[in-house]
Amino acid sequence: ENYAVNTYCCFLKGFRRFFRDYLEKPELANFRFPSIPFTPKMLNFEKEDLQRFYYAIDHPVVSMMFLGYCVTGLRRNDIMYLLKTELTRGLRMIVKNNGSRTKHRWITFYNEELAELVEPYLDSREDDNPRVFPVSKWKTFPKYWYNAQSKTGLSITPKDLRDWFCVEMTNLGVPDRYIDAFCGRIPKTILGRHYTDYSPKKLKEVYDKANLRLFS
Repeated sequence: ENYAVNTYCCFLKGFRRFFRDYLEKPELANFRFPSIPFTPKMLNFEKEDLQRFYYAIDHPVVSMMFLGYCVTGLRRNDIMYLLKTELTRGLRMIVKNNGSRTKHRWITFYNEELAELVEPYLDSREDDNPRVFPVSKWKTFPKYWYNAQSKTGLSITPKDLRDWFCVEMTNLGVPDRYIDAFCGRIPKTILGRHYTDYSPKKLKEVYDKANLRLFS
């Protein structure tokens, strides 16, 4: 079969690990990996399109999640399963409690637009569900998200909103290493890894100075 280059490389990595580490026959793991072409990122929507998509979502919690993807830089499941205990509401700060070997999580923030929606919503909740957005990942969320896609004709995904966050923060003058921190990525440069202050105070200062907003 014809596989995408990235998929093919993943297969080869699995075989290499099997032969080299499990069978202990490194001579059988000498695979040649194809080069992965670089495809420049191109966003095919504007801020006005995101506003239109937001208003097309006919579910208040799903619309809050949409705004959360726009202003935090978090991944889909990070917002989907965001816990109340991971919010520091006075600082508008999010500290994820866990991560994985490949999906790193640091500290990020949400703006006043989202705070004006989320905080009254949380105060009004009487249930004991620990999640900030207690909607079904497989039913409620896709139903209202796909309806908004149909109404607007925009094929926007949570990943697109994470990309928009990065592009918009860059346009607002935020250094790459801080954008990486908000998105949970490990900085790649020496400056980013060893000579940058990532304290919550500094990160909040950087985030607030950018003044990221969706509706202005």
